[in-house]
Amino acid sequence: MKQNKQIMNTDIPQSVIREAQGLIERYGQCIDYLGGCQDVDYFVFHFPDRTITGFPIVYLYYRKTEEVVEVTGFNALDIVEEFNKSKNN
Repeated sequence: MKQNKQIMNTDIPQSVIREAQGLIERYGQCIDYLGGCQDVDYFVFHFPDRTITGFPIVYLYYRKTEEVVEVTGFNALDIVEEFNKSKNN
């Protein structure tokens, strides 16, 4: 996946913040931008260091419709790995 723009943490869309609100209230706003592809931006919720969790939680933000889709499990892990690969190449 190619990254096509940079987003600062202050630029996280409100619809992504609303979708992650339960986690934000419990752990704080720990959302990072992974990258973008076509009309979709990808964000990941990072739990605090002392928190034991399983899979990451990824949010797909569709720019045209402002729709947010939460991805968990192996699919979320695959997305994070794909962006990490593209950063290392």
